[in-house]
Amino acid sequence: MVQKCLNRDFFGAGENICAGFYMEQREFHMHSHEFWEISYVFEGRGTHHFENGGTAPIGDGEFVFVSPGTAHCITSQPAEKGSPVRVCNLLMTQEYMDRLAGQLRLARETDEFSMRRMISQSEKFCVLLKDDSGSVYRFMMTAAHEYKHFSDCSGEIIDHSAAGLLLYLARLYERTVNGETATSTKNERIDELIKYIQSNFGSRITLEYLAEYAHLTPEYLSRYFKKVTGKNLSEFIAEVRIEKAKYRLRTSSWPVSQVCEYCGYGSESNFQKAFRKMVGMSAGEYRKSFQKKEHYSNLKD
Repeated sequence: MVQKCLNRDFFGAGENICAGFYMEQREFHMHSHEFWEISYVFEGRGTHHFENGGTAPIGDGEFVFVSPGTAHCITSQPAEKGSPVRVCNLLMTQEYMDRLAGQLRLARETDEFSMRRMISQSEKFCVLLKDDSGSVYRFMMTAAHEYKHFSDCSGEIIDHSAAGLLLYLARLYERTVNGETATSTKNERIDELIKYIQSNFGSRITLEYLAEYAHLTPEYLSRYFKKVTGKNLSEFIAEVRIEKAKYRLRTSSWPVSQVCEYCGYGSESNFQKAFRKMVGMSAGEYRKSFQKKEHYSNLKD
């Protein structure tokens, strides 16, 4: 049986968003509701249940994002296995989500994001994601703290936190569905290297420097990185740079030569060769294809 929850059960008069901290029950309590929900587990481990009898383990640093009308629940692990799951919940009415989604549509780089389409088309979904960077935790805790201790500018802080949260969720979900798992390998040394590459993609990055950074020999690092991620270091660096280039080509009027320099390529010919190998067309062709798609979309609107 699925319990139906209404807005008035959770929102005060005139409210469109609310937040709080809860301890999940050990009993199975399937429910759906009219509003959007993000439930973030900040302590303990349990089970996430969703429609059609599906289940998945959920624990510290993981969260679920649930659309209206989607049945789900989180249960704590049995008492003999530990304490109840503690969660931070952020609930948003459809009216509030429509406002946030409008801001999401203003961010051009989200044009091809799956979650943007899912939200705009009112698709039913319940996704479980991992907050490796802790960004979701910071957004959630800021909003919950301001809601609980409401004071001057709290409303604005909550709104900004919710908007930033939605943008971050859209990006995180896109990376997850596209299989970009190498950014979190659960190998501390390799993850540190990946973070360095992603932060310094525009600089000259050599195997020798990365090996020194990781306190390994170049030969060992090359084999080690391939074993952990399944990719050669040079391939991974190229992927990061080309993804940054695609973003700039879509969202700026920079000449290709400037995009090339921004992404750390010493010559435009090497950049074009790498771009064509990875994308299947030149940088200029990619920009034109995206502009045509955008123009067609505007005509349809």
